[in-house]
Amino acid sequence: MNDNSNARRPVAVLTASYSSIGTELSKQLASAGYDLVVINRSIDRTNQQLIDLKAFVPSVSVQSIQADLSNHRDIRRVAEQVARIHDFIDLLIHNAGVATDRLELSVQGNDLHYEVNTFAPYLLTKLLRPQLASANNAVVVAVGSSGMRMARQFDPKGLRKPHKFRRFQPYAHTKLATAAVFHAMAADYAKDGIALRIADPGPTHTPMSLSGAMPIWFRLVRWYFVPPEKGAKRIFEAATAPTDDGRSELYFEFGRTAALPRVARDTAVQQQLLAILRGMADS
Repeated sequence: MNDNSNARRPVAVLTASYSSIGTELSKQLASAGYDLVVINRSIDRTNQQLIDLKAFVPSVSVQSIQADLSNHRDIRRVAEQVARIHDFIDLLIHNAGVATDRLELSVQGNDLHYEVNTFAPYLLTKLLRPQLASANNAVVVAVGSSGMRMARQFDPKGLRKPHKFRRFQPYAHTKLATAAVFHAMAADYAKDGIALRIADPGPTHTPMSLSGAMPIWFRLVRWYFVPPEKGAKRIFEAATAPTDDGRSELYFEFGRTAALPRVARDTAVQQQLLAILRGMADS
């Protein structure tokens, strides 16, 4: 947990809190003393989760916000609502993710993978920067995937509107794009005492990991997948790792620090992605 000199309770903002990993991550955060703001699409599923969470940790304070993170207006509304609730945010975890077996478009006309996996973390982090900067050593974590190492022929310009859909490719590419963008922004955010991190929980037993959006061979190695509580623990540990060691950007893979793929560290690729994202954010 971050060191808070004024002894206030730390605040964590979490997207997709009722997913399998999100459910376990919520419990771990609540048990560690965080008050929560959860951002989800379904009110009914959120309400049921909050009942269960309150039974698990009666002292937890939870605020819920309904939103579709593929919709830019919803993301902006979420940021406004969070800012009204809390002046400080100690931890922001982008757990929401999309993997589909066909091309699906957002209301803006962009690929759904790109909107949720890449643009939403970028924009929400940008909009909540004042609240993150007001905390003491805030951390932002985007849940990553080692699947990004399988990305081939990476084209930043083709992420928004792919000409051809190949199963799993948009997922891997957009996870890679987020890693590259966080790497590129890390030094700037560090000036405000905000650490940006990517945390890959490793192959985890979730509905997404065993869905038709994933490669067929995933199902052949599912015995290797960890349960959601272990995947969530890896994210929690990455999120709460010390920020006073001089590292403003860290990549955690399977619970250990690791180097990002070379393309994610390519300055030209990073700047190209940032230019696209900034243009979208400003439009």
